[in-house]
Amino acid sequence: MARISGPGQPRYSTGRRRRTSSRGGTGTVRAAAARRRGPAPILIIILVIVLLVVCWIFGRGCGGSQEARENEKLREYTSTANKLITRSAAVGAQFNNLRENVQEQSRDDVEQKMVQMVATAREIAKDSESVEVPEKALEYHPLLELVFNIRVSGLDKYRAAILDVLDEKNIEQAADTMSSGLLELVVSDATLQSYRGGMESELSKSKISFEKVADSVYMPNAEEAIGSVVLEYINELSGEETTGDELHGVAVVGLATSPARVDRTESGISILPYSDSFTVKVTVQNQGNQTEDDIPVAATLSAGDGGNDQKKTQKITRLKAGESATLVFEGLKPATGEDAGNLLNVKAGPVRNERNTDNNVMELEFIMSAETG
Repeated sequence: MARISGPGQPRYSTGRRRRTSSRGGTGTVRAAAARRRGPAPILIIILVIVLLVVCWIFGRGCGGSQEARENEKLREYTSTANKLITRSAAVGAQFNNLRENVQEQSRDDVEQKMVQMVATAREIAKDSESVEVPEKALEYHPLLELVFNIRVSGLDKYRAAILDVLDEKNIEQAADTMSSGLLELVVSDATLQSYRGGMESELSKSKISFEKVADSVYMPNAEEAIGSVVLEYINELSGEETTGDELHGVAVVGLATSPARVDRTESGISILPYSDSFTVKVTVQNQGNQTEDDIPVAATLSAGDGGNDQKKTQKITRLKAGESATLVFEGLKPATGEDAGNLLNVKAGPVRNERNTDNNVMELEFIMSAETG
């Protein structure tokens, strides 16, 4: 045990240090550290609040961010589709301007413009196939592709038909082709309206009210695609007048032979002099009010010598209403002699939609005199 010396006396110790209590000092350090860490929870709360605000601004809540992205895709798709529709509308405007003013343009200009329109329409149709379609437009985009493809077909049919009209050939077929093409354009207009209705409904549901679907109309008056109206249009281009209902009909109005008749028998059979050559002239008249193309005309000779019938055929390329054309047939060989009768039958048409065919045929019964030595 250490002895504690008094004043002025030596001091003794056991050699152990006395432990100085530091409890008070350590507590002060820990309290200071605690005070430094105190603001951390407040920062976390502030960051969470900021994150929620950002999510709400850009996605109307984090749970709605996917919906916002889909809406943005729909808006971008609509913008792209509108560009295609606007390009198609420009072609439609060119088409209607040409269709209404064909007579003021040369045939080559009409062909060049129509070829360009068809090419542009085909390019638009191809571009529509490569558009990125969002899920919200998957139901409607095939309608838009169909619109553009139908318009390619309709324009191309009109192109072929109008060139035939300007070339004055196959008029009846050209009218059918033109009517078919214009009807396709009418269908394309109706299909586009179905597409627009569906898309605008989808835009409304997605609250994208500022984006509208473009429009394009090729046939403002659908009745102009009807066959009878198309025919009137074609007749105006060719300078022909239409008089009420269409009337189709041709008739054989003349038949003559060389050599010509020199006498008749008591029964009315024609007597022709002998000749080494025999020709037949047939005159055909268009008695309808429509132009007829490629009218078939046949001459058949049934000789009384027991041989096979002889037949020759030709075509009248084009015959306008009221016009006549004469054809000459050669190479027929009649039987000769008083006892050898011959029957010549000539026939024109019938043409398409011809109702009265009674006057399409004319016959001549005759005897050709025998050769005299």
